[in-house]
Amino acid sequence: MAKYEDQNAKEPATAEEVLAMHKILRSDPNRYLKIVSGWIDQNPNNANAYYERHMGWMRIGEPHRALADLDRAIELGVDPVTYLCRGKVHRHLGRYQDALDDFQRGEALDPKEWNEDSFGPLYQADTHARLGHESEALAYCARLPDTFWTPGLDGAPSGNKQEVAAALQVIAAQARSSPAADITSS
Repeated sequence: MAKYEDQNAKEPATAEEVLAMHKILRSDPNRYLKIVSGWIDQNPNNANAYYERHMGWMRIGEPHRALADLDRAIELGVDPVTYLCRGKVHRHLGRYQDALDDFQRGEALDPKEWNEDSFGPLYQADTHARLGHESEALAYCARLPDTFWTPGLDGAPSGNKQEVAAALQVIAAQARSSPAADITSS
């Protein structure tokens, strides 16, 4: 871990170095931000560094800064994972339509990978449910593998496919009965 002592540290090149960086992210997100910002200082066109830095911003409760970094990462190089992450930040902020737009963009780039990963359809299902769109939520949930299980990442429902579907129905019903159900973007 000594490699990552200051912001002049090189980007990780091995699995062990990536793990070391993610340990820093979890234990000392401000230090992580300094290190990754150093990568950006060295190369302002490094899409991966902006992507990595967004995780630090989210860790310290700065979602708007995370969005700015993800916007920059997308300007520099488009991939489904960056759209997934930007959609998750929009979802976190309650910008559900913006989240769905990003999820759709990510899926369009690589539909096979999007569905094999399963988390794209899960977040799409959850976001539709939060808008009160039960049938759309259940349609995305139906795309999950029968063996799917999640601990409930980022506020999405936990459990197996059937438990997630049941939770989505509850979320959608609550959204439809809420006066704030028309929150879609800002």
